[in-house]
Amino acid sequence: MMAVCGLLASCETFRENKVLITCHVQTNEIEHPSEIMRLPIDGQEMTFKKVPEFSQRSIAAFQPFPADEGQGNGLLLQLDAKGKNYLEAASRLQQGMIMLTMINAVPVDMVQLDQPVTDGRFTIWRGVSDATIKEMDKFYPRLNRMKSSSRWMDMLPSTDKEKLDARRAGKEAAAAEKKAQRDMERGIIHAPKTRDIPLEGYTLPGN
Repeated sequence: MMAVCGLLASCETFRENKVLITCHVQTNEIEHPSEIMRLPIDGQEMTFKKVPEFSQRSIAAFQPFPADEGQGNGLLLQLDAKGKNYLEAASRLQQGMIMLTMINAVPVDMVQLDQPVTDGRFTIWRGVSDATIKEMDKFYPRLNRMKSSSRWMDMLPSTDKEKLDARRAGKEAAAAEKKAQRDMERGIIHAPKTRDIPLEGYTLPGN
């Protein structure tokens, strides 16, 4: 049984992510044609670096929100340590340039790099489908459920396993909160476990 559980966990860890998110910086430099991509955007041709500054591999957590004017959803991305460093470098060295976000090779949003981004948070303001969010939920925790990957310090999950563990923990926390809410609505009161009782003691409700 333990071997089967381990195999299932391994399969879940290496399950294929069907969402490809890449963020590309605009470039005006003369570069080899193989290193750039030219895209018609808003009636003009814009040139971007073909190699992205970061991709979905650098996402530690995310939080969706409704986009303005019915343009699908937006995403607030929390990048891991590597992605955070790449984003900060790009936002410092390429100020004034445009950052293009593509999802599965389709342009969905652009932002201007007007100041250094040091917290590793990047926003996609529009163009994200419900199906994309549903797929991302299989691999990444929601930002409001993310916990540190270390027991001793505040640390973002960085490896695939850490991100998978963080997603599991977030799902379990959400399920526990929903159950507690249902129990409260039904008038069911759970006494805390012994380890959770304060030193001064605990008094049951109504006493």
